[in-house]
Amino acid sequence: MGKPRGKKNARGGASQPRSRDDKSNDWNAFVGTDKSNAGFEEYYKAQNIMPEGEWEAFLESLRKELPVTFRVTGSRAHAETINDIIKNTYVPNMQNVEFEGKKYDPPSQLSWYPGSLAWQVDAPKRVVRKTEPFKNFQRFLVGETEVGNLSRQEAVSMIPPLFLDVEPHHLCLDMCAAPGSKTAQIIEALNPHHTASTGLLIANDSDYKRTHMLVHQTGRMPSRGLIVTNFDASLFPSIKLNGGKQLQFDRILADVPCSGDGTLRKNLEIWGKWGAADGNSLHSLQLRILERAMNMLKPGGRLVYSTCSFNPSEDEAVISAALNAKPGRFHIVDVSSELPELKRRPGLSTWKVGSQPAVKDRQLVWYETFEQYKEAIKNGEEKANDRGKGLPKTLWPPANAGELNLERCMRLLPHDQNTGGFFVCVLEKSAGTSANDPTSIEEATTSTLKRPASSPPPSSETKRAREASPAPETSATATPTETTPAPTAKPEDKKEKRDLTFREDPLSYVSPDHEEVKSLIERFKLKDTFPRDNLMVRNDYGDPLRTIYMTNPIVKEIIQNNDYTRLRIVSAGVKCFARQDSSQRTEIRCKWRTPADGILEVLPHCGEGVVLSATLNELRTLLEDHYPPVESFKEGQWKTIMTERDMGCEIVKFEAGSLAGGELPLPMYLPVWKAKMSLSLMIDKREKSILSLRTFGEDICKPPPPQRDLNKKPEEAGEEIKAEGETAEVPVTEGEGEAGLALVGEVAKGDAEIKQEQVLL
Repeated sequence: MGKPRGKKNARGGASQPRSRDDKSNDWNAFVGTDKSNAGFEEYYKAQNIMPEGEWEAFLESLRKELPVTFRVTGSRAHAETINDIIKNTYVPNMQNVEFEGKKYDPPSQLSWYPGSLAWQVDAPKRVVRKTEPFKNFQRFLVGETEVGNLSRQEAVSMIPPLFLDVEPHHLCLDMCAAPGSKTAQIIEALNPHHTASTGLLIANDSDYKRTHMLVHQTGRMPSRGLIVTNFDASLFPSIKLNGGKQLQFDRILADVPCSGDGTLRKNLEIWGKWGAADGNSLHSLQLRILERAMNMLKPGGRLVYSTCSFNPSEDEAVISAALNAKPGRFHIVDVSSELPELKRRPGLSTWKVGSQPAVKDRQLVWYETFEQYKEAIKNGEEKANDRGKGLPKTLWPPANAGELNLERCMRLLPHDQNTGGFFVCVLEKSAGTSANDPTSIEEATTSTLKRPASSPPPSSETKRAREASPAPETSATATPTETTPAPTAKPEDKKEKRDLTFREDPLSYVSPDHEEVKSLIERFKLKDTFPRDNLMVRNDYGDPLRTIYMTNPIVKEIIQNNDYTRLRIVSAGVKCFARQDSSQRTEIRCKWRTPADGILEVLPHCGEGVVLSATLNELRTLLEDHYPPVESFKEGQWKTIMTERDMGCEIVKFEAGSLAGGELPLPMYLPVWKAKMSLSLMIDKREKSILSLRTFGEDICKPPPPQRDLNKKPEEAGEEIKAEGETAEVPVTEGEGEAGLALVGEVAKGDAEIKQEQVLL
């Protein structure tokens, strides 16, 4: 959802105060939090966002803890299998669970989510931790999330990507993407059943650190058509394609930074800090982002604008200003027939603009018209309070508000379906406009003229809405009649200037005839279908040194026609091969392995006999010992095959079933490294522990031996097995999508390390 303002945390949202309850051994919301705000109540009662008779139900819902929700990854071929396991195995065992004299319902499906693949858990965390049925379910959730079969996500956050209506061939942009749950949904739509997609998703965020969170989150749902960029969304640059054409998108999600008052159920600090000025100050930034998105949208394309705010200043006022800035070019799509089980409220055609000049007592002052507000400033009754500037005229309802079909917008209220608050509007660009006409080309370059593309992005502070730095004056702060014409775009130089402030490594493509590519083809018996022309590395010379990525053709076209620093590309494609042995040992003919997150990209192209079959017996041995000798495995086909295999990477399919004290509901493909006398399961130690808990109900993994000095010759070939970055720290993100899921984080982290389990998106 839109990223709320507040103190610094992983998403730029407000930090939630916590206290330790020693008696219950649990983390609770701060007991002294006053969940009331007179200004909030006065403001929204005046806006008429609901009938007066619902007000108490609305407030009561806002004061309750938000339920935990998650969804099954719909693009996986076994999505229905996972859903059936939840429904038929775990839910029956959680009927009538009683704790401290109170009964708790089992998880329930969200009726409005397609395929009933989304679930809600109403039981508090202390119940989950201390009752056996919920503890077993918790363990299942951890494991399936770690391998990408489940995603932790707030219910209302799932809605915008569904209304995008993404198809596998679409070119998509997620403008404010971090932390990445909606990004993952778009990837799923682009890659149904993990098929090779011709589509594109550029996931952008203005905060550099958060882009790395995006890379981590999307690693569970890898896509060859994914690019992660680091840019101010309102100034997102135009992108060149072959022949000098400019990229225009079929689908754009603008989930903009917002005041976040729709997140009151999880961000408790907002109760005490909320003020009308929050939404007013963000209006111009939100409008600039939306206008930039409209400029980049292909004729006939769909754009979804969303916030986690109830405020018309951030919602209908932004939509109406954007529509009036481009009269006749866009319209609001009527999506009332889509997701029919989802309860929603129509958008407003009238609203009020309030100001709070007195910060201490937070007295609301209402201004019926922009002219009345300007007169108050002139008379000294009102001070400019938006970083020294007055409020923009576009905050007030335009004269033609009733003609813009604003009722087609959606406002999600928490008491309707026990959710957070949200606003969603679906826009469509007129199909009558040619993608290559002069107006569209001028629009596509306007934002890059406002500030050089090489300018560094806003710091992490600016991602948080309150600290967002002011941008140059644009039509966002003026009515359509006051808009200053954009300057005429100048022809770009043939060679783009690099952004020297951007420190990521360069991107280039490996020659399909490179010796290392030949070794990969030989080792994995890769078929002609293998896209050897689309293998990318992070250096200027196309040398496969440490990691090889795989992209699809549209990503390659973008990378080859644009300087990666100007687009501030942080990541692209899927990591499909990683160098395992960095020494010059000639007995290892192929020194590359398939990382777990890219194995499914390589699998369809492997020849006969490459994928080996194993059981839970072999998996248990590989988990118990970091480098189990081949001789330690039971006599049988597995041991015979592994004894005869050359040193190098093996792709192993662990068959589903119950064996060796464990259970695997679905087959799993994992990389195993074959050394001279030993084997090693090539996933990091944390993933091994999660896999062990998921499969055998306990952590059976021994700690790895001390790391060997790489300058010394190993006495046993298996000891050198250590993937580059294998045991690197996995970024810990607070909130949505993390393997722990606020519900199940304790499995991966101790209580003392859990800082914000309740803060979601």
